[in-house]
Amino acid sequence: MQEIVVFDTSVYIGVFNKGLFQDQINGFNKIMYLVHPVLHELWIGAKGKKEINHLIRFGARFIKLQRLVVPAASTQILIGKACQKLRLSGKLDPSYPRIYNDVCIALLARQIGATVVTRNISDFEKIHKVVDFRFRDVIM
Repeated sequence: MQEIVVFDTSVYIGVFNKGLFQDQINGFNKIMYLVHPVLHELWIGAKGKKEINHLIRFGARFIKLQRLVVPAASTQILIGKACQKLRLSGKLDPSYPRIYNDVCIALLARQIGATVVTRNISDFEKIHKVVDFRFRDVIM
């Protein structure tokens, strides 16, 4: 059975900049989805015309396959609840909500029944303490 996955931005940066994790992005054993915060983070880091053109093509492929994930209304509510719980536990500073995008990534993956694949395990472990979703390190 194919694994349904959402790759975190850290994985794509390794793939794009260093050619890492080629075995992880093999499309034969995974069904890959792209969540909008990851695409936005990649756009924020893009430098120059070559990277911008790459992101245009990259995003367009997911759109064409209908695999760009945006939040359902119920997911929006869960994102808010998770952020509030993280704030109360001291793990999210509302004036600098560094892990907000990771909360969105986690809950968008949950929305479609996917596993988040990341190099940033520590932030996803914090999020997992307040909301249930699947995640794993990029290195299996």
